[in-house]
Amino acid sequence: MTPTEKSIRLLKSRGYPIIERVEHWNAWAKCRQDLFGFADILCVGPAGFLLVQTTTAPNVSARRKKIAGSAKAKIWLQTGGRIEIHGWRKGDCKDPHIESIAPPIPTREFLEVRKA
Repeated sequence: MTPTEKSIRLLKSRGYPIIERVEHWNAWAKCRQDLFGFADILCVGPAGFLLVQTTTAPNVSARRKKIAGSAKAKIWLQTGGRIEIHGWRKGDCKDPHIESIAPPIPTREFLEVRKA
């Protein structure tokens, strides 16, 4: 079972009524492409909108840095969306390392990105 499949199972158990895999295979570039450059799963529920980046546990830090450097992630968070990173260990289907990315404090850099 892939990390994305494990996360979808976990999100269903958390009660999200709408869960959609938003990464796709780009045959032309021969690589997987994430929504907004970082999201594998989009969830919609009573708590709002959630984007999830799934990975293996050792790669959580690298994914966090990637998301922290993303202008699209900052805009997503500023508009009320949430982001989680699910880091899965081999053989573990129930207990991922989960990190929530908090909304940023608006900065001059953020406001400049938002104008663009």
